[in-house]
Amino acid sequence: MDMQPVASSNIAAIGFEKDKMRVQFNNGGLYEASASQSDFDQFMAAKSKGQHFNKILKRAFTWTKIEKKG
Repeated sequence: MDMQPVASSNIAAIGFEKDKMRVQFNNGGLYEASASQSDFDQFMAAKSKGQHFNKILKRAFTWTKIEKKG
């Protein structure tokens, strides 16, 4: 999945592919949830990615931590 870097004090990058959204946090955590293209577009358009995630996406979806391989 292509990850797009974003300007945020908490979030490093955001990606979307086939109804899955991923969020890479600056602390290294990578999480994935089922989401729509519209959800991703709204996230990318948000002025504050961190606030949008915490106020809307964190509670709206079930997030699964993606473990690094190797």
